[in-house]
Amino acid sequence: MIYRMSHWQPLLLTSLFCCTQDVIAFAPPPSSNRRNVLQQIISASTAALIIPANKETALAVAPFAPVDALLPATRVKLMIDRSVDIASKLVDAGDNIEIKQAMLRDLENLLLTTQNFNIGTTPIEVPQQPAKSYLDAYADYRKSVSILEKPGAMLVQNGEINAWKRLKKQEKLREDADEIRAALNYYTSNINFNSDKFVLTASKDERSKMIREDRIPDVRTVIQSDMGLRYLLRNDILTACDDARAELKYQLTKQTDADSAETVDGQELLDLLLVAQSACSKWFDLIDEKNVNEALSIVSKEG
Repeated sequence: MIYRMSHWQPLLLTSLFCCTQDVIAFAPPPSSNRRNVLQQIISASTAALIIPANKETALAVAPFAPVDALLPATRVKLMIDRSVDIASKLVDAGDNIEIKQAMLRDLENLLLTTQNFNIGTTPIEVPQQPAKSYLDAYADYRKSVSILEKPGAMLVQNGEINAWKRLKKQEKLREDADEIRAALNYYTSNINFNSDKFVLTASKDERSKMIREDRIPDVRTVIQSDMGLRYLLRNDILTACDDARAELKYQLTKQTDADSAETVDGQELLDLLLVAQSACSKWFDLIDEKNVNEALSIVSKEG
């Protein structure tokens, strides 16, 4: 089922529900209000038993991606978990300078050196155009408008496509510079949705209220919210990891100074890593537990 988009709707939203391979992996700065809204929309919907337009009960397909696509992100998760464990030991080291120095070296190896999270993956090239469903939806829209409106509709579409291409190229450059971003994006870029179906799982009273207030989310909104929440959580992970790296570099400079070596303090570093760990856990909570466990099993055997 293809939803017709009005000519003014931004391409970011359009490509988001048409095909996640063409999602612009870019999100605004984290916002607790925005995150809460997205969580409310997603929690009200799920892919389980659904009633599609023809009223026949059918099984919907939950958002999914191959387990192999989850391996890079799983390596990130294990790296963060390991870093939290080491930072905890750093905090507990007290005045033992030798232990502190050893813990800092371990953290340096984890956080400040290349980890090859994306080893074994096939690079996703920047698409030359948006999803076919987006192009088809716009073609349907142009057929429905008057002759006088057709040139304007074409100009709007071309402008959106050009903006989409620029954002995709910018995001690819960000991925090349940050392997954590690339690892998390690799999974979301491989997610597939059944955009025809979803089920409202709110309670009976909540459903009645949403119907009365005309607040039933459509499939497009649910998918946009799902992907939006994933990117907000991804940004939380990236920000916390960047801050942790900066703090680690600062502590490493103190370690090299004999006069300040005793003052090395890992508490702030631990706090930042715990923020990254929490955001990472929430990101993984959006993925089927069976797939997560399988990916963890595979990665844990890599050594």
